[in-house]
Amino acid sequence: MGKAARSAACPRVGAARSQLRYTAVRQHKLLPPGQPLAMEDHMPTARSALVLQGGGALGAYELGAARALYASGKFAPDVIAGVSIGAISAVLLARPGGGRTPLEALEAFWDKVTVRAVLFPPPLRPYASFLGNRHFFLPRLDYFALPTWTYFYDTSPLRRTLEELVDVRALADTRARPKLLVSATDVEEGQIKYFHSGRETLTLDHIMASGSLPPAFSATMIGHKSYWDGGLFDNTPLGAVLDMLDGAADATVYVVNLFPNKEPLPRNLIEIMARVKNLQFVNKTDEDVKLMKRFNEVASLIEALDNLPGGNPLAGDAAYQAVKQRGYTHVPDIVAITTTDEFHQFDDADFSPEAIERRAEEGYARTMKELEKRGLAQAAKPARRRASSG
Repeated sequence: MGKAARSAACPRVGAARSQLRYTAVRQHKLLPPGQPLAMEDHMPTARSALVLQGGGALGAYELGAARALYASGKFAPDVIAGVSIGAISAVLLARPGGGRTPLEALEAFWDKVTVRAVLFPPPLRPYASFLGNRHFFLPRLDYFALPTWTYFYDTSPLRRTLEELVDVRALADTRARPKLLVSATDVEEGQIKYFHSGRETLTLDHIMASGSLPPAFSATMIGHKSYWDGGLFDNTPLGAVLDMLDGAADATVYVVNLFPNKEPLPRNLIEIMARVKNLQFVNKTDEDVKLMKRFNEVASLIEALDNLPGGNPLAGDAAYQAVKQRGYTHVPDIVAITTTDEFHQFDDADFSPEAIERRAEEGYARTMKELEKRGLAQAAKPARRRASSG
């Protein structure tokens, strides 16, 4: 039996799987029940995946993480998944265009969307993007239609930026590697929808849909359905990625978290609003992963019994057969790369050079720290963003 049997046999496991959106993945047919995803093994010793959260300008932290992960030139994940700005990072790393490397494409994006605002007084520069970001979004000017507005900014500039930096032909190729996974929220159904490059042809619409955060941005139409930002439903698509790596006990999943779980107690209304936003988009899978990891022991016990030199003495036991048929497998190694930077209300809109580079440097440092813990750190300095105007 597969995951469904395991969930039915143990309600707590079922709850955990539900939280991780395993059911949603199956419903959207990313993976037929019981069928593991066949992928070529890019890494010399283990498969890997990269999961990127959404969070607007906070996504510069992912740039820093990518600088660390790709520093050696050997990092080649089997799966890259993202939500919102994480989906943008994911597509740039998975399908870079114009002859760029993955890291070069991501560096170019952040260079373009930096709002330098040299004419603004320094204290106001973090808020300059409210007046627009010429390579990302621009404010609407059709004020005569204000009573019927459903969004504030036009994201056509983002589409043009992605057209320049993304290989759209490779994006549409279901055979392309690494596999790409992005998510969006079905506005009418109120459900998460995962778009998987190996199961359907992807376009820039899917990337735009994943970042269509209301009311700033409009919903994106795909087919006859309207989609909002995937982070509204689940800002950390870890469950879907674990499903794609089903049975890969030696896999490593790097999860880049843009929102810290721990924050000081709010002292005023502005800080309360910031904390509420933080809790809405923070990674909520930790406890469920801890629960699933307990079943590593069950999987190890089954393997040990089956590999006894004299044969498994319980092989014919009905209780043992029932447990084995539930299909317990080892949970992949999950490496959380989480910011410790305190979140403020408008941090996700701060595209100033200082904020972007500070987050990138923190992302690099935190990633290197996690890699060093595992003996994987490379003796390489992070790439630096090229200065440019605009």
